[in-house]
Amino acid sequence: MPSDLPTLGWRIESKGNTRIREIKGRPFAGLFLFIDNPLMSSRECGACTVCCEGWMSSKVIDFSPGNPCKHCTAAGCGIYATRPVDPCRTFKCAWLQDGSPMPDHLRPDKSLAIVQLNRKWKGRDIISATPVGATIPQETLDWLMAYAREQNRPLLFLENLFEDGKFVGYKQTGYGPPDFVQAVKNSIGLGDVRLI
Repeated sequence: MPSDLPTLGWRIESKGNTRIREIKGRPFAGLFLFIDNPLMSSRECGACTVCCEGWMSSKVIDFSPGNPCKHCTAAGCGIYATRPVDPCRTFKCAWLQDGSPMPDHLRPDKSLAIVQLNRKWKGRDIISATPVGATIPQETLDWLMAYAREQNRPLLFLENLFEDGKFVGYKQTGYGPPDFVQAVKNSIGLGDVRLI
């Protein structure tokens, strides 16, 4: 690792591979500043329906990766007026939250990631990101990593695993302090168990 790279003890590691991101051939670390934007406090889902398209899970309304909500249509929610409280009325991705630091281009259907900024994982406050598809696009992941460093909050992101086009599990990757990265590597998650 280059000694002039200001990592603040942060790294990305996934199954033993340490990677340093580069932009235009230079190490990437802490290049963004995040500020509150009052225009970002009254957003609506609009055409975005990715949280209902089967990239997340709900036992209440029966959807999961590879199995979208049966009420999700090309025009949006088919039962919007009568949708259940949990999860439909209560869930807000990070992009929708009042005072969200996420720019417009990171709306889930554009960024291809569903982000939650205030999650808990094994007692830690974290940022979590679920891909819309198999993986989170690199540009989105770079933004999330920079934001995680800025906020001094670990990031847990997933990769959806498919076999023959069918969802079979996911792989978790931790980004943040080395002890967090190691804890994620040592944890047993759905990605460690294949669904049949």
